[in-house]
Amino acid sequence: MRRPVVFALFFACLGFVIIACQGFGAPSSKPTVIIASPPSGSVYTVGEQVVVQSTSTDPAGVQRVALLVDGNVVREDPSPVTQGQAQFSLIQSWVAESAGQHTLTVRATNSQNASAESGIIINVREQTGLQPTTIIAIATAVPLASSTPLPTNQPTTAPTNTAVTIVVTATSAPPTNAPPTVQPPCVDNSKFIADLTIPDHTIFSPNAVFNKSWRVQNTGNCTWENFSLVFVSGTQMAASGLYPVPNTPPGATADLLVPMTAPANYGAYHGTWRLRNAKGQLFGANLTVVIDLPAPATVAPPTNTVQPTSQTGCSGQPNDFTFNASATTITAGQSVTLSWSGITNASEARLDGGEFTNDGVETPGNRTVSPASTTTYTLTAKCNNGGATRQKSITITVNSGGSVANFAGTWNHNFGNMVLAQSGSNVNGSYNNGFGGSGTIDGVVTGNTLNGQWHFGPSNGTIQFVMGGSGNTFTGNWDGTNQWCGARTGQLFPNGCAFDGKWKTKYPSNSNCSMELNQNGPVVSGTYCNGTIENGSISYAAGYVILNGTWKISPTINGPFIFYLPAFTSSQFQGNYSGTEWCGWRSSSSAPSPCLK
Repeated sequence: MRRPVVFALFFACLGFVIIACQGFGAPSSKPTVIIASPPSGSVYTVGEQVVVQSTSTDPAGVQRVALLVDGNVVREDPSPVTQGQAQFSLIQSWVAESAGQHTLTVRATNSQNASAESGIIINVREQTGLQPTTIIAIATAVPLASSTPLPTNQPTTAPTNTAVTIVVTATSAPPTNAPPTVQPPCVDNSKFIADLTIPDHTIFSPNAVFNKSWRVQNTGNCTWENFSLVFVSGTQMAASGLYPVPNTPPGATADLLVPMTAPANYGAYHGTWRLRNAKGQLFGANLTVVIDLPAPATVAPPTNTVQPTSQTGCSGQPNDFTFNASATTITAGQSVTLSWSGITNASEARLDGGEFTNDGVETPGNRTVSPASTTTYTLTAKCNNGGATRQKSITITVNSGGSVANFAGTWNHNFGNMVLAQSGSNVNGSYNNGFGGSGTIDGVVTGNTLNGQWHFGPSNGTIQFVMGGSGNTFTGNWDGTNQWCGARTGQLFPNGCAFDGKWKTKYPSNSNCSMELNQNGPVVSGTYCNGTIENGSISYAAGYVILNGTWKISPTINGPFIFYLPAFTSSQFQGNYSGTEWCGWRSSSSAPSPCLK
């Protein structure tokens, strides 16, 4: 009678052992960690700042990301969302303290406390000072100018009797008559090599999370440094429209990865991305992502779905269809649903207007939109056999009186970018700081004004944003005194925000040179008293918003400049052109001192 009891006890103990080995509530997923830059093998100098850009993804939500150096945590950043976020992109930095080889690791932890990491190796060398050069002789027949004058509209003729200045050093060979080596101008270009993931027309279910990756080659003659991958058209499907590109020398290839989420509605979707250089110029091959979200009844798209690809089953003009809206007049902050019938005798249907840019759509179908201002939406059906089309348009009138402004959307601001969501009068979202890191925003809209708080790690403070009349710009502040302003992506900044607007400027030959600049996100252009400002691009460092660009009087008379604007004010900037002072100030302010920086 004792033997069955013994066996029962044995199997019960065995069961506990198995459970203990398997663990209770084991995490069902781990994050995916991608280090975008710097590339492994990069070389730094002791005391130099190493900036690490990474993206961590996990459907369970990434709650924190740590940067480790040789196994030791040097920085850890929590997610701005308590429950974690499916994608967490950020910039972390470490000052190289000692020479030698170091392992940098980015470790992401999800809401289930499961971690994953990715690492690179960098090399740090000792600082080396430049050795002084002994000057043997300097021969010159004319006095050297003390500063470089800014070119004016007066024609410049090189004097024919200018003597040649020769500097002979103790370590150099005697000069020869060989012509100097002229470096070719920078030409940026790229070539698409392969889709590493998600080939065209991959089928997904709505809201599916995936990583799209392309391999591209640098076919230009300059290294890609501080370059970006940017969304340009179609359906974005990514949390951000801007991702860093690893430093890539000419001839080398780079693998570019963007975490994406499929749209919520069935249909065919197409997005186009391109490379952008440090000056804000787009270049190279189009990189596309094409996915299909078929209706549940079939694996392939339903027969009444019009795909944005050529089909042979149509001829002439597409048949008539309906295009309606749940309301044609709304107040700012409200939503409206656009809907359309099935379309026959057509090869594709595309929706344009508002947040849509010639986007391929399913038929029948619908989209819910929240336009901030009066917007016209157009649905176009096309038969590729002959190219005939049929269009229907709907205008949604948005009234602002007695309502709240709609701050939802993607914005560029004077020190980074942000994405806001709005439900009624409640707003929340996140922002990126160009100087590193990210934070969150929450608040309440009254009329056209958003009052709330910013949160950055353990720090927080107040914000106030006032929307412009077009619904595409805002002016405001944080903590009552620091400027915070900007515009929706693709729109010009409001006058007086960052570099945008009118300035008085000073340089050696003109102490009151007028200038007017236009800023569109990180791109700046404009005019000044003698010519134009071109190829302006924004960067951030040491508390300044920095504008690099080219002044130009004619195709042959031009040169570089650099302006330094304090990050949270726009009343004065310091700067130079070719080392000579050039600074500016608003009409309500005065010239900065010193002017040169």
